[in-house]
Amino acid sequence: MSDREHNKGITRRDFVATGAAAGTLLATGVGFGEKTKGLPPDLVVAHGPDVAKNTAAVIEAHGGIGAFVRPGQIVNILPNAQGSHPGTSTDPVLVKTVVDLCKKAGAKEVRWLTWQSGKYFERSNIAQLVKGSGAKFIQVDSDDESQWNNFEVPNGVALENIRVFKIIDECDVFINMPIIKDHVGSRFTGSLKNYMGASHPTDNRLFHPTFEGEDLLRMEQCIADLNTVVKKPDLIIADAMTILTSKGPFGPGDIAKPNKVIAGFDRVALDSYGATLLGLEGSEVTMIQKAHQLGLGEIDLGKVRIKETEVG
Repeated sequence: MSDREHNKGITRRDFVATGAAAGTLLATGVGFGEKTKGLPPDLVVAHGPDVAKNTAAVIEAHGGIGAFVRPGQIVNILPNAQGSHPGTSTDPVLVKTVVDLCKKAGAKEVRWLTWQSGKYFERSNIAQLVKGSGAKFIQVDSDDESQWNNFEVPNGVALENIRVFKIIDECDVFINMPIIKDHVGSRFTGSLKNYMGASHPTDNRLFHPTFEGEDLLRMEQCIADLNTVVKKPDLIIADAMTILTSKGPFGPGDIAKPNKVIAGFDRVALDSYGATLLGLEGSEVTMIQKAHQLGLGEIDLGKVRIKETEVG
């Protein structure tokens, strides 16, 4: 596992976890037993029709944006932009809400990162999404090796090396911003798989030459392996407002409207919760299973403090 995963220093997440034990954080929520009363939640889930209000609510319940972003800091965000069909891309209003809050907290710059280009770039409608978000657009050149780190994956089962764009590490705060949805291969995509948006597209294609048999198992193991070396998120904010329930990740397909935004720090726990919105358990999704086995997070939602809140 990478040095990032072993870092025991005091982080913004630790500060929130130890210092924000009052107010809304003490509200009763799913997963709060007698032994954990008074502790802040691992996940916050806001349910309501307004994505901006839901987004603001989950951040506030984790201590407010000031618990993560300080004046003068650089914030990197990694939304999922894979198309204009409903349920395929992180809601642009959610992204804009986060960007606006970061700027209000005094962030020097909020940067939307991607390697997307060509037809993929056009199909994803990413230029329009970025323009509306107010973030600075950083498009990494996949042909320029100087923009990529080539990481050894010491704990990898399927991966020995992986290229990740350097700029993901060049920030004070990193926010992973996936959308919860179906995937034609794994049946689910969320915060773990969103990191494929930071790894080299050529390497990504080697993850899944097909979506069948051993290739599918390899893809899911590769995603788990990738997550052992990428930058650990300071915060994950996941869109589960309108989600694809079939023909993901690009659609068009069937959709559902959970009308939820989910925020936390544990990629495995968040994806395990997100999987339930597609009628799955975390243990039924191989990439979540494998990430748990690599020590990246908690798969058992019975052990996760979850606060669910209704937002009018």
